[in-house]
Amino acid sequence: MIRELLDKDGAAVRLQGMGFVDPRGALNNLKLLSSTPFGPHIEEIAKKALASPSPEGALNNLEAIAQETPSPMIDEALKAPLFLERIITIAGSSPFLSGILARNADFFEWLFLKGGLFEKKGLEAFNEGLKDARLLDDFDSLARALRLYKQKEYLRIGSRDLLGLSELSEVTAEISNLASACLEAALAFSIRGSKKLYGEPLYTDDDGSIREAGFAVMGLGKLGGRELNFSSDIDIIYIYTSDKGETTGLDGRAEARISLHAFFVKTATLLTKLIGSVTGDGFVFRIDLDLRPEGRSGDVANSLRSAEIYYESWGQMWERAAMIKARHVAGDPALGEAFISMIRPFVFRRYLDFTALDEVKSMKEKIDLSLLRRNPDTIDVKLGAGGIREIEFFCQALQLIHAGKDAEIRERTTLKAIDKLASKGYMKKEEAETLTQGYVFLRELEHRIQIVEGAQSQAIPARKNELERLARMMGFKDMDEKKAGEFFWEEYKKTTSAIHEIYRSLFYKSDEGVEVPKEIQLLFLPEISEMEATETLSALGFKDGTAAYKNLVLIRTGPPFVHLNAKTRVILQKLGPLFLSRVASSPDPDKALNNLERFLSSIGARTTFYSLLAENPLVTDELLKLFGTSEFLSHALIERPEGLDLLLSKELAIPYKTRGEVFDTVSKEVYLHDDYEEKLDALRRVKSQEILRIGVNDVRGELSPRAVSRQMTFMAEAALASAIDISIAELVRRYGGPGEARFVVLGLGKLGGGELIYGSDLDVVFVYSDSLDTRTGGPKSISTHEFFVKLGQRIISVLTLRTREGFVFNVDTRLRPSGSSGPLVVSKEAFLGYHAGRTQVWERQAIVRARAVAGDLEFGADVLNGLFEIAYAKPLTPEDVDEMYRIRKRMEVEIAKETPSRYNIKTGRGALVDIEFLAQSLQLRWGLEKKSLRTPYTVKALLRLKKERLLSEKDCSFLKEAYSFYRLLDTRIRIVHDRPEGYLNEGSEELNTLSRRAGYTGPDPGARLLKDYRLFSDKVRELYNTTLNALKTTGGKV
Repeated sequence: MIRELLDKDGAAVRLQGMGFVDPRGALNNLKLLSSTPFGPHIEEIAKKALASPSPEGALNNLEAIAQETPSPMIDEALKAPLFLERIITIAGSSPFLSGILARNADFFEWLFLKGGLFEKKGLEAFNEGLKDARLLDDFDSLARALRLYKQKEYLRIGSRDLLGLSELSEVTAEISNLASACLEAALAFSIRGSKKLYGEPLYTDDDGSIREAGFAVMGLGKLGGRELNFSSDIDIIYIYTSDKGETTGLDGRAEARISLHAFFVKTATLLTKLIGSVTGDGFVFRIDLDLRPEGRSGDVANSLRSAEIYYESWGQMWERAAMIKARHVAGDPALGEAFISMIRPFVFRRYLDFTALDEVKSMKEKIDLSLLRRNPDTIDVKLGAGGIREIEFFCQALQLIHAGKDAEIRERTTLKAIDKLASKGYMKKEEAETLTQGYVFLRELEHRIQIVEGAQSQAIPARKNELERLARMMGFKDMDEKKAGEFFWEEYKKTTSAIHEIYRSLFYKSDEGVEVPKEIQLLFLPEISEMEATETLSALGFKDGTAAYKNLVLIRTGPPFVHLNAKTRVILQKLGPLFLSRVASSPDPDKALNNLERFLSSIGARTTFYSLLAENPLVTDELLKLFGTSEFLSHALIERPEGLDLLLSKELAIPYKTRGEVFDTVSKEVYLHDDYEEKLDALRRVKSQEILRIGVNDVRGELSPRAVSRQMTFMAEAALASAIDISIAELVRRYGGPGEARFVVLGLGKLGGGELIYGSDLDVVFVYSDSLDTRTGGPKSISTHEFFVKLGQRIISVLTLRTREGFVFNVDTRLRPSGSSGPLVVSKEAFLGYHAGRTQVWERQAIVRARAVAGDLEFGADVLNGLFEIAYAKPLTPEDVDEMYRIRKRMEVEIAKETPSRYNIKTGRGALVDIEFLAQSLQLRWGLEKKSLRTPYTVKALLRLKKERLLSEKDCSFLKEAYSFYRLLDTRIRIVHDRPEGYLNEGSEELNTLSRRAGYTGPDPGARLLKDYRLFSDKVRELYNTTLNALKTTGGKV
């Protein structure tokens, strides 16, 4: 019937009705075939083509074969009863194999007429087949011979696979043995070539004898497991015996001698080119050397000892997993066995190694992300969910955990590994059955995908006609109204779902916590480009994508010049994406990421820190919040990572401590130790812990700026008290005690006013009681004055000396009599005498804020009474007021340095110091009459001035509000930006960040903060001028 249709009108329509999707193409091919030896069989050909995976492909490929194959060969082949069915199955399944047949008539003859189709081959048969090729001395000739031999054998192996003449294990083993034989032939040529140029490679053995160095090719991955598919790369590494030697040189000439390393690198490079380079005949196998020591950056070939050193020192979990399948595939077999013996302890640990689970899981998650990044719509048989790789990883994880103690499960081949793991009870029998059936199904599916065009693909085709062809190649058929592709999809989903469930049962025991966005996970793939990563980081909210990328790389790989152990690497791989996710949602992502990188560099390889973060997600959240909100606290943690422990401590839950509680905290820590240096370190530790407690609670909003200052001041007073005790104990031990002499530390400035903030220095004056020439009572007696000078020096040292734990506080003693040129410690008499004789206005202002803060506080009160009698002895004169104006103006010009767009909240016009000068001027004016005004605290002074009717209620309320506003900004500038300067820069992003931390919300918060600042500063300056003018003209009442 078909033959009659070929030359009639409507033939194409009839062919379409029979089932050809492209009837015109089918008609044309049938016409061409009718004039070939296949002509008499055209009816049968059409029917068998319709039953093949691709009817049109079958006719098209068969016609191409017919045109290129001598007719007598076809006539002879047609005598075999199954020939037509077999060749149409091949033609209807694989353009790749059909092309090999069409290009090589002798292959046709060998396959169908000489029994090639029915041959089964082992390694020896492949080596025999390449016997003549191994004698070739010309590179191009050998390269061509290897490529044609590979094509011939692929034709046989692929045809047997498609026709059901081979089991899966036979197919993969034959491809793997073919690869070994080709490598062996290429190696023999390469070794001969290197010897011709450089002589024999000789080394000195451990026994002192001279021997020829060997060279071995080790197969890993599917090659090592004898599981190669039709488009596999071959994963190999090159090993040679020793570096202890050199070649003999050509004809023994010294100038042609090279090191063994150079010899074998040249040999390996030539071998790689012979096998992997693409010529007019294609390639033999694609070679992947990335699994060698140090990967792409490593040497092409390594000596056995250098490989051993690498794996002992730097080997990672993925390399352990890869080495499970390591096998000698070419070259010196004894050297290959030596490599296997050497690597065994690295791969299989003597203990139960459950850390393997996390690392193997991490490897698979990276594969998932990489697949998602490349093509999110691709269904990948090998790498996708429930795919081949999940079966392999499941088995390898169990082997890595248990094979150190159980050598019987050290199996390279996946199907055999499943069987052994099940027989030893490491997996359930039902799981083994599911994995075995699933592995065979998926590997056969992978082969069918690749055999079509010979392409390196594991993706299920998206086009409907290609999917239907694949389904038919897998044995599925149309039935009733249901297409073969639908049956295939049902089986595929059922198989992969069952595999994936088993895989997850091992790697995902419970809820894994917070999901990290995919776009962030993708940033941790090693193959992502800098441009792509930078664009993603910018989209996530990072303003400087380039800088963020540099920090990301360091977080992804670990701190530079630091070797992380396996456990730490696993933890960092897990934490990295979580870190970046938290950082991206922080108030300042760029700042947070930069601080995170510096913190990780600071902790280096200390596993305990990584473990702490991994096991305490709330601590991680707290830490990253600090990194994005506070430069001051970030620097503190970076300088002293041990402070991380406090984020777990109950201490953190105490926002505010009383003065007594702070003193107890400090003294309990310090007095645990007897050694002087240990006490210094303890004082630094407890100070760091307390500052972190204050700062964290400040960032959380648990403390007001005033409460922060009080907590900081309590800490400073406690530190001074401990410093005095530590110092006196040391001095008394050496010199004896100072008898009845008394000692006090006076605090001035912010310390005296109880207004310390983060990073404040301590302004102090040291005063003692005895002006007589008495001496200490120890064996090494010194004068009382010398004792207290040494005490002052020692206190400063205790507080300022940098040890491994940092320092406590910086100390400033320049407000003592005669400043830096005066004595460090003064007696009470000398101190009061100095101020009684020549106290200037600025010194009187400093005294207003004086307060006894440490030491003998009763003695301190006595000193202050005398000091206040001097400071408040006379009201301010007009000249004094002018001097205050002059000092204030100088501060504006020399310190504030404001511009129309730059404001200084401390010393600028109408700023914090205006309020302090205003209050101090009124205190000095009225302090003689109204002793209640004698207070070092500015806000308290304003309230008392109001009570004495020296300030109106309205002005007092406003000045308090302005002072609180400035103090808030001062505290926030220090904790957010870690800067002592109190600048507001109009239009800057830093201003917006500061504004948000000061409570401003919505768009452009910086502009609204500046608006408030200008309102406050204008009114403050107005009140400042009004007050000081009144002091000159009306006696001081406002």
